[in-house]
Amino acid sequence: MTDDLITTSTVAKGQPGWYLLGVSYVLWPNCALHYKSKRTPTGITTWRTCPPADRWPAVPCTLCGRPAAAWYGKGDVPLGASIEHRNTTAPDHEGTPLCFPCVTSFHALPYACTAGGGLLNGIHTWDARFMARITRSEVRDNLRGMVARSDLKGGGGIFALEFAALKALRWWDHRVTAGVQTLQFSNNNQDQKLQSEVMEQPLAEWLRSTVRHSERRSGFRYLAHAQATAKVSGLRMLAWRAFHHPEQIASRATGWLREQILNPPKHAAPGSIPAAVTPLVPLIRSYLVEVLNVLEPDVAHVVGVARRIADVVADDDTRLKKFTVSTRRPHDLKAWLKAEIADWSRKRPADAENEPFISVRQWRVLFDSGNASWSARELLFVATFEELATRGAKVAAVEEGTSHEDFKILDTDDQD
Repeated sequence: MTDDLITTSTVAKGQPGWYLLGVSYVLWPNCALHYKSKRTPTGITTWRTCPPADRWPAVPCTLCGRPAAAWYGKGDVPLGASIEHRNTTAPDHEGTPLCFPCVTSFHALPYACTAGGGLLNGIHTWDARFMARITRSEVRDNLRGMVARSDLKGGGGIFALEFAALKALRWWDHRVTAGVQTLQFSNNNQDQKLQSEVMEQPLAEWLRSTVRHSERRSGFRYLAHAQATAKVSGLRMLAWRAFHHPEQIASRATGWLREQILNPPKHAAPGSIPAAVTPLVPLIRSYLVEVLNVLEPDVAHVVGVARRIADVVADDDTRLKKFTVSTRRPHDLKAWLKAEIADWSRKRPADAENEPFISVRQWRVLFDSGNASWSARELLFVATFEELATRGAKVAAVEEGTSHEDFKILDTDDQD
């Protein structure tokens, strides 16, 4: 590492190899590299050499408890903090006692973190094996960048840090045992920053599982596509939401499916329920249970209602249309279900003599569970179409000039 600093110390700004010198302004703005009298091989080597043992203070290292080698401050430790905090050692305070292995770990940050936009960007996790994998990959890439890069401008596209974390998770072969954290920080004298976002362990493991479980792989591409915006691709938007708004991932997926069902693309086969329904709806259910901590019995209750609804709309165009329109507002859905409860009581099939159209518990899940009820109602809509797709039902094409409610279900035989 000392040799790399000596090499970069003579490179002019904007030339290949200047990158590490630029990073030093972000990490160690008061170090030997930034003083003409010290920017020499001897000065840099002295800065990066462990003090003689007879000069060590008789105190333990703050981080690990080994004997400290010296008192250290801003010249070696990136004291990243918000602008409201002084980013220096307080007057009359000698600094932070650290052993030289811990100081060397701070010196190694440019190898494990990538600069972009005036910040150092890194990924951290307390899963030691996963952290080792991430670090090896970053060191390999950064070593190449130190030779070739000439500035600190951002690379890797929009949401590059979150996207890198997502890619690392999806390539990992073992269970993730801890959450994943993104870190963006600067020790610059003019603008100190420290920003961190955390992806909790259940979501990290769930995202990893979408590669390892064959039944989830097929739905993942639809899940990612559903997250896209006009300016950001689905995978990158998924990565960003995983760190910033994980509760939006499932709602974006159900909303996208609703749009695909009601307004199928022109190239879709006439009468077909979107291909995304069958693989994506189970993935949404698993997300609700494993990540958002929705009770599995509650999800099962919603699926049970969806199956009952499929029983009555699969061969009735008018009922399907009314059900679809009613799902827009809770009040309308309640009214539709009450009408169906009354009709079910009069025309209940012989094989369902003792079964209600919807149970009290199912009703409460859909309408009396606070914020969770909204997710339950969205799941109800897509789960109903999942059941219809399983039964081979088809959606009639929407004619030009009609509203999105003007569609119907046809039996396979009728369609033929």
